[in-house]
Amino acid sequence: RYVKNCIPIRLIRLSDMSLVSRDDVREHFRNSIRPEDFYNPLYHVRYAILSHRWLQQGELTYEEMAARIASGPGYEKLKKFCEKARECHLEFAWSDTCCIDKSSTTELDESICSMFRWYKNSAICIVHLAQSMTIEDIMDDEWTTRGWTLQELLAPDKIKFFNEDWMSMTDRRNDKSYLKTDIMEILERATGIPHHNIFRFSPGPHQVDTRMAWAATRKTTRAEDLAYSMMGIFNVSLPIAYGEGGERAFCRLIEAIMQSGNPSVLNWRGDPADHHSSRAIPRSPQNFADRRELKLDGVRLEMTMTNLGLRVPLVML
Repeated sequence: RYVKNCIPIRLIRLSDMSLVSRDDVREHFRNSIRPEDFYNPLYHVRYAILSHRWLQQGELTYEEMAARIASGPGYEKLKKFCEKARECHLEFAWSDTCCIDKSSTTELDESICSMFRWYKNSAICIVHLAQSMTIEDIMDDEWTTRGWTLQELLAPDKIKFFNEDWMSMTDRRNDKSYLKTDIMEILERATGIPHHNIFRFSPGPHQVDTRMAWAATRKTTRAEDLAYSMMGIFNVSLPIAYGEGGERAFCRLIEAIMQSGNPSVLNWRGDPADHHSSRAIPRSPQNFADRRELKLDGVRLEMTMTNLGLRVPLVML
C-alpha cells in the first residue's frame, strides 16, 4: 500500500523508457528497502513530471507506448523530457499523454482526481514551453492560458522551465524561487498570480474568488475540464462525468466548495448558471474576474443547497 495514491498509476522507467505499474515499482524496491523504511515512500519513489501544451496532432498515446511502436513528434518530445529527467538523477518519469490508459474509465477518473497530488509529489516538474525562446516570450505562450497548466504551475515544489529547443531558460536548479527573479516576475505578469502564491501554494477552499479569477481567461479542450482541473486547487473531489457540459460541471464544483462555508465563493458578478434550484451559482470562473474586493477572511457561513435554492442563515444587525 505504500505507493497507493502517492505516485501515479504507472510511470516511465527511464533506463529503457518502458511503462511500469505501481506493482512494478513496489517490486523494484522490495529487495533494497526495508518495510519499516516505507514511512515516506516519496523519499524512495522519486519521479519527474511533465507540464506542456499538447500538440495539435501526433501526441504519443498509451497504446503506442505500451506496444513499443512510439514515433513522431510526440515521441521526440517524450525522449527530450526523459533526457532532462535523467539529468536530474531520477529513475522514473510521468507524462499525461502516454501514462494514462484513457480507455479505462476507472483509471481516467482516478488520474483526473489525483492530478494535483501527483504534481505536488513529484521530485521536479519539467515545463516545456513550445512557443518560447526567451523568458520574455512566456507572456505570449499558450502554456499560460490553458486550464490544466494552472495547477501544474501551483502544485510542484520544484519546477524547471525549458524553451522550445529544450534549452534551460535559467541557470537555476529550481525556477520556483522565493526571490523575484526574472522568470518569477514574468510568470506573475503572464498569469496574474501573485509571486508568493506561485512560490508556495496551499490548496483548499479559501480565497475562492481570488483563485477563480486566476482561471477566468483559461481554456480547456473539453468544456468539463475547466471545472475538473480546479479540484486539486480547492482540495475537493467530484465524480467525473464527461458529457455533462462545462456549466453543469462547474456548478458541482461550486457546490462542493460551498460545503467549506467560505463566503468568498459568493463574491461574483454577472449572469448565474442554469442551475436546477438556485441563482446563486455562477456560470464559470469568468464571473469572478470583475469581483469586488471584500475582506472575508475568518468568516464562515453554513451553506446548504436545497430543492428551493441556497440556504444561508444570516444574523442581521
